[in-house]
Amino acid sequence: MINLSKTAENIRELMDEHELTQAQLACKLGTGRSKLSDMLNARTAPAYPTMLALAEYFNCSADFILGLSEYPGEDGQYRPAAPFENRLRTMFEESGKSQYSLVKQTGISWSVLHGWLTGRTRPSAANLIKLAQFFDCSVDFLLGRV
Repeated sequence: MINLSKTAENIRELMDEHELTQAQLACKLGTGRSKLSDMLNARTAPAYPTMLALAEYFNCSADFILGLSEYPGEDGQYRPAAPFENRLRTMFEESGKSQYSLVKQTGISWSVLHGWLTGRTRPSAANLIKLAQFFDCSVDFLLGRV
């Protein structure tokens, strides 16, 4: 489960380090200021594209953005995220785990999984965490950023 307070704290820390206001960061991310405000007030988790935009803009770990890591990571070590549907297929192939086991162990529905595998939808922050736990990896590894 995502810790919204920790996520908000980490985003604020990055904003402070880069001396950015909410309006400036929202503009740089291409998101609405109200959505950013909701994240900073621990009311909502960042959506997939916003989480990626935050991690890429600040060149930090997606795990840090989601409150799963205490440290933002080293500058320059992250690649742009791979297309999620391709990366998810690779994770199944490399891990030897089945789609069936994912559905049974995580409670993620077949239709949601199908949406990800076909590229029609992207996982929520909470589902990214479930997937990383299922594959026993970091969110950054799951996304192909490391």
